[in-house]
Amino acid sequence: MRYRDALFYDPDLDGLDAITTSITQLIAQSDYLDADQQQQLIDCCFFAATAHKTQTRHSGEPYICHPIKVAEILASEVQFDIAVLQAAILHDVIEDTPISKKTLIQHFSEEVAALVDGVSKLEKNESISPQVLQAQTFEKLVSAMEADPRVVMIKFADRLHNMQTLDALPSKKRARIAQETLDVYVPIATRLGMYVFKTEMEELAFKHVNPWRYNTICKLLTDNETRENTANQVIQTLQQQFKLANLAASVRKRRRNLLNIYKKLQKSRFTRRPLENASIPFIILTENIDDCYRVLGIIHQIYPPVFKKLTDYIASPKANGYQSIHTSALTKDRRVINFQIRTKAMHAIAESGIIAIWRQHNQEKITAKQPNTNQPPRDKSIRRWLVNLKDLRNYTSGSLDYYEAIKRDLTGYDIQVFTPKGEPIALPVGATVIDFAYHIHTDLGNHLSAAKVNGIDVDLTFTLNNGQTVEVLTQAAAHPDCRWLQVVKTARARVAIRHYFNSLPESDLEKLGHSELERYLAQRGFTYANLKALLKLVAKKRGIKRKALLRKIALDEVGKKQTLNDLQHLLDQDGLTTTITAQVFNQPGALASVADVFGQCAANIVSVELPNDMQRAEVSMTFIIKVQSLVQLEHIMFQLSALPLVKKLTHKSQPSLHESTDLTTNLHPNH
Repeated sequence: MRYRDALFYDPDLDGLDAITTSITQLIAQSDYLDADQQQQLIDCCFFAATAHKTQTRHSGEPYICHPIKVAEILASEVQFDIAVLQAAILHDVIEDTPISKKTLIQHFSEEVAALVDGVSKLEKNESISPQVLQAQTFEKLVSAMEADPRVVMIKFADRLHNMQTLDALPSKKRARIAQETLDVYVPIATRLGMYVFKTEMEELAFKHVNPWRYNTICKLLTDNETRENTANQVIQTLQQQFKLANLAASVRKRRRNLLNIYKKLQKSRFTRRPLENASIPFIILTENIDDCYRVLGIIHQIYPPVFKKLTDYIASPKANGYQSIHTSALTKDRRVINFQIRTKAMHAIAESGIIAIWRQHNQEKITAKQPNTNQPPRDKSIRRWLVNLKDLRNYTSGSLDYYEAIKRDLTGYDIQVFTPKGEPIALPVGATVIDFAYHIHTDLGNHLSAAKVNGIDVDLTFTLNNGQTVEVLTQAAAHPDCRWLQVVKTARARVAIRHYFNSLPESDLEKLGHSELERYLAQRGFTYANLKALLKLVAKKRGIKRKALLRKIALDEVGKKQTLNDLQHLLDQDGLTTTITAQVFNQPGALASVADVFGQCAANIVSVELPNDMQRAEVSMTFIIKVQSLVQLEHIMFQLSALPLVKKLTHKSQPSLHESTDLTTNLHPNH
């Protein structure tokens, strides 16, 4: 193709050789397009080159080389259609040049212009704080993903190439961009299974955030000759066995993620031995599913399997569509070797996630000559995730609140449970039936009344384990319990529960907070007759009103444990006069045993009152003592309760505060 014949070609462009080289590389990766579409791509490149004519990158190369490279990444990894590739080439023209969206419509199409405009809306406002900026970037990415996932694909390719060329920037800016990549882009790529983007962005970010650690780990991996010899021997042995069994299977060493290695070294305090003795990972690719199981049999014939290290994700795929057989075995020298066995089609999903789904979707469109559409391919787990993200935005206020609510849910989906129809649902470790219900739908969680796990009735707070089948039942009158906030693990459940309670009248929320706090205190042996006065003081120290404090307690925004600590701090100020009544078995030395506890705990005995009739089998002794804190009082009560002769304890406390407080505690009703 002659570039001189292209529309918008300008022979006076600075860096023309670099520009044409970039275009040539792009065309080579987009060979799935027909000749006419490739020519449109070339025309688009020169249009964008003219628009960015006066701009250069920090490296000194023409700026246009960057968006062309972004398009090349999308062509090679996702095989996107002409509209997306053109949008990638043009993705900065609205933001950085005088070119308008209207001009793009005139020269290209409304679809291309809309995509470019969508990417431009993801550009940042540098005048706000880094925390809010990061939160806004995340929210914009999620919004764009809902409207048109192709916009996010362009943005991820843009970020990947920026990370690949980060060395040209000042060190401080490199570190900031790298950290943002780890905090925002990598978690989203992980959740979507886009490991093509995720792994490279993660390692490049690690390189700039922790350059010394990065270089050290690279050297350790390169210098480990014993490990390499073992890996080569395993590959050679298996290839020979596959050939003898007439199996079309390939085996290769799986590249380990450097950041994951760093995290493991952190746990082992950076000793070299864990890296030298670490398991060696392999990937085996086959043509069909039957061959996957044949390969598994061959591996276990040669290498003894490790107990409980076989997982079949082919028979039971993960929620994101991942399929593979995982097994671990031992070499003759007792080194652990890990295998992931899957078909080539499964490997595409495993490595690329939604990218592989899009690639297949795009190839089908091109083959069928369907009109361009921004509708994503059907993928139930990803669609459900996007719906959940959209719902969360409705329940939170502001970008920062939204980001904080959801960022914990982006990673750590380590267990998989099933609906009664067999649909896999990914949840974090420790997730409950409540988390499951809210993951399916907010209304299901809000009216949750009962549940069964593997056909057995369980409590709603039941912690789920991998592989279980969960059935939930609802009732119209059922509603959330604020105690659920203390057990749920997912942000979606927590935010939805809080949203429900925030919709209640403030007076109801205040009553709920008060009753929950009283219940919590009573369980720990404290019942305050004048709790209202004390809470007023606690709230004042927090700069809020008592009613606002109660609402926050109901919503678990202020912990009940923290509130108890605040109450304790108030009472610690001037000491505490306490009346303790001990009901004891009347036996010789009873009074001395009880009094000895007070002495050992450094409490001052103000007075002692004994009953007139000391001949009964059980008697009550009343002591007025002076302690310095509730911690000291709790210790005394614990020591007294440990005495075999003590049957029951109660105490009433009068703090030395301006507002008196009557405190009654029954710690051992069943002693």
